[in-house]
Amino acid sequence: KNNLQSVQSLVRMQDIPDDAKMDLQGRIAAMTAVHEHIYRLDQYREVEAHQFIPAIVEPLVRTYGADVRFEYDIAPLAVDRDHATPLALLVNEVVTNALKYAFPNHRAGMIRISLKPADNERGILTISDDGVGFDTGNATAGMGSRLVRGMVVQLEGTSSYVKENGTRFTADISLRARGQVPAPKAAAASS
Repeated sequence: KNNLQSVQSLVRMQDIPDDAKMDLQGRIAAMTAVHEHIYRLDQYREVEAHQFIPAIVEPLVRTYGADVRFEYDIAPLAVDRDHATPLALLVNEVVTNALKYAFPNHRAGMIRISLKPADNERGILTISDDGVGFDTGNATAGMGSRLVRGMVVQLEGTSSYVKENGTRFTADISLRARGQVPAPKAAAASS
């Protein structure tokens, strides 16, 4: 985590365009959020998706100053530590693209994030917005699009975009290494 914060400081000092700087800082912040979650909760084998995904998204909203509400429908799925960072980067990229392009001229909107189980090792991630939509055929050239494709491959998945009342991104992804059994749940503390 400290190394990631040092890298983020180095990025801030670079003479690069502000939008590129914000994108890099968002990516680093997504990785930092995963590590903070792992260490804060003392969960070194896996993390709970419903807890760490909002921790990735909320700083993005502050960064972009968007008038966008978020709705989460995230099942309490365990994600192993090797899949948590690629998942964080994937969510970061898709949400960043929605914040940057779906709501021009400070238009208000809604982004919905869902992660549901597909089977014991896989999940279906859906991120949709009610913005202006975009030509899904043109979503192939930029760094963000390449990163999305790379993270989906790393998560042994497939993905698609659909333009329909905004844009919907869907990915069928692996949440843990094949055959890996989820860690037993710790007993809940009584309140």
